[in-house]
Amino acid sequence: MTLPTAAPLPNHVPVELVRDVDFSSDPDVLADPYAAFDRLRDEGDILWSPKLGGHWIVLAASLVREALQHPEVFSNYPAGIPPLNEFWPRKLIPQELDGDEHTRYRRLLSPFFSPSAIRPMAEAVRERARDLIAAVADRDEVEFIAAVGIPLPSSVFLDLFGLPLEQANVFTDWTQRLLHSGDPQVAAEAGQNIVSQLLGLIAERQSEPRDDLISSLTTSAVVDGRPLTTEELLDTAFLLFLAGLDTVTSQLGVLFHHLAQHADLQRQLRRTPALIPAALEELLRLYPIVPPVRTLTRDYCLGGVDMKAGDKVLVASSAASRDPKAYTNPRQMELARGGAWTTAFGMGPHRCLGAHLARQELTIVLELMLSMMPEFTLAPGFTPKWYTAGNVWGISELRLRFARS
Repeated sequence: MTLPTAAPLPNHVPVELVRDVDFSSDPDVLADPYAAFDRLRDEGDILWSPKLGGHWIVLAASLVREALQHPEVFSNYPAGIPPLNEFWPRKLIPQELDGDEHTRYRRLLSPFFSPSAIRPMAEAVRERARDLIAAVADRDEVEFIAAVGIPLPSSVFLDLFGLPLEQANVFTDWTQRLLHSGDPQVAAEAGQNIVSQLLGLIAERQSEPRDDLISSLTTSAVVDGRPLTTEELLDTAFLLFLAGLDTVTSQLGVLFHHLAQHADLQRQLRRTPALIPAALEELLRLYPIVPPVRTLTRDYCLGGVDMKAGDKVLVASSAASRDPKAYTNPRQMELARGGAWTTAFGMGPHRCLGAHLARQELTIVLELMLSMMPEFTLAPGFTPKWYTAGNVWGISELRLRFARS
């Protein structure tokens, strides 16, 4: 996979909308991607970047909503900027499917991620989170991502796939290299390792099914009157692998980065734990981590801007959910905001399949960190290193200092 560089300006792109921004590597973006995209939104509802092959950046809340609600125009394939189809030979299932095809394949997975399927997992997730936090409870300083942010979501994923917990470190390392290394060769090698592992797992479950998600897909899933092929199983498992091992980790890091800088919010939630669900929704609104990518299937006018079939579009979820045209005091956290629309899990038919599971994990960690650990701040001298490549935003490490009486 090669990284595209700056592209010539297409004839249909107005010069005044061009901004020379590379969202994956520009220093001002990596210093704080949320602030950087706020500044871009203040410059225009829609902009064009010639970097990474050239793409639109949709920033206004109303236009983000329009794009996400019209998948027949704004296709999910190919995902990513640069597109994943340079590495992956087929469409990832169900993320990169559209229309009826997307519905048929998503229906196979929905029962595993419904609220009724997720709720029984809560106690096991809580026990695992409690153990992880207890293991560092006596420390004055903790690297939160390594201590909690990576191992908890990893254990949940491994349980779903019926894999031993001992393999978590290897899998998370491959995922980080694939999505966030910024090195095409490193990413390709990691991807091949993941593929080999998943093909072996699929073969094992086809011959000896167990009580796990992959076994159910290999033995029971039927689409168009037939079982899934090995390629379809791999395309599905690969997507679940990436989502399960990356997104919740990234979201946890971003949320606790905010909490570490707001002692008053910590104190409020410690006094009134019933506010934690509302706090989580506001934090998700402020800090969505996935800016979806779409590709135009036909010419379309969005917000007065003419786009052409084949154009790539970065749907700037963070800019939309912090848009002053949509929210009062959008950059402020207000617990009384009450169920504000958020882009954290997308919208429309491609809304995040694992949203219920993610919310459950995030809520549990918030509850336990605030009940088991003393007040915390960022460690002295610590500056977060953000990553935005791979279409998931996050920080590579988060050093927290705990107050001890």
